[in-house]
Amino acid sequence: MPGAVVLVRQHGQVCHAAAYGTTMYADAGTQPVQFDTVYDLASLTKLFTATAALQLVAAGKLNLDTPVAHYLPAVQARSLTVRHLLTHTTGLEVRLSSLRDLPPAAIREQVYALQPLHPPGTRLAYVNVSTLLLGDLVAHVARQPLDQVIATQITAPLGLSATGFNPPPAQRSRIAPTEWDDWRDGLVQGIVHDESAYALGGVAGHAGLFGTAADLGRFGQCWLQRGTLDGVQLLPPELAAQAMTFQGADLHLPAELPFQCGLGWMLARRDFMGDAPADACGHTGFTGPVLFLLPSEQLTVVVLTNRTYPKRGPRAHLAVVAAIVAAARAAGG
Repeated sequence: MPGAVVLVRQHGQVCHAAAYGTTMYADAGTQPVQFDTVYDLASLTKLFTATAALQLVAAGKLNLDTPVAHYLPAVQARSLTVRHLLTHTTGLEVRLSSLRDLPPAAIREQVYALQPLHPPGTRLAYVNVSTLLLGDLVAHVARQPLDQVIATQITAPLGLSATGFNPPPAQRSRIAPTEWDDWRDGLVQGIVHDESAYALGGVAGHAGLFGTAADLGRFGQCWLQRGTLDGVQLLPPELAAQAMTFQGADLHLPAELPFQCGLGWMLARRDFMGDAPADACGHTGFTGPVLFLLPSEQLTVVVLTNRTYPKRGPRAHLAVVAAIVAAARAAGG
């Protein structure tokens, strides 16, 4: 990875905030990474989509154990519930990037027609299609496009001014490029890296958000404080706590899992959490961003990278993140 931004917060205070390296190694057009450099948040978008869905649960407009088809009749998997979408236990399998050359309506037609390969709730498989459906569900129930829901219900209330979908071209110089992409025949900078989200116009439940470390730090702090930050309540505390807890009791999962699932949150991901306690949660993104939370130590760690530049490869950055988490815990202990 050519550069990174690292933010550590503990007990609501910033302990470390620094930028490292450059945006494109020594390539033409590279710049030193700044603390406010904007990164493609990739699958960290899923956390915002999950938050928006849980807000609808809190408002009584969604029920976790109601079939998705009750709200979105076009969805053919009739036994699929909202909880299954939030926990990656849908049983649906499709590589969304394989649909990238289709128009948006055709992508959704194929996704909505999917049938589970396994009974929902019995296997955990991390797939983008779960949160694509969740984003569509949020937009349908809220009667607003997903980007507007996230802007009005999450980013604006929390003051996350640098976080949003489809950043304007004038802001491109602040954004770290993600890849030289053969499919798009050029440098991907300021447009979403995820191919299926790009095909859907840059806004999808699973990818599309751009943002800064400072904004993610505030978002994480809100979750550490059980859904409230600076007097703004996004979620009731009991629902926020439930979302950060393993949902195994409400599912029928095997004992051995690649990770555990909250409602939108990943738990027990040792590749970037290391030996953190059991209450640790977080999420990663394909392009290189990571958000880690440890409620018992009131610790937030944000690491933003464009590890896919110039070309995607092994996720070696996760070992670096685990080392940063360990160092942050040691310094705070």
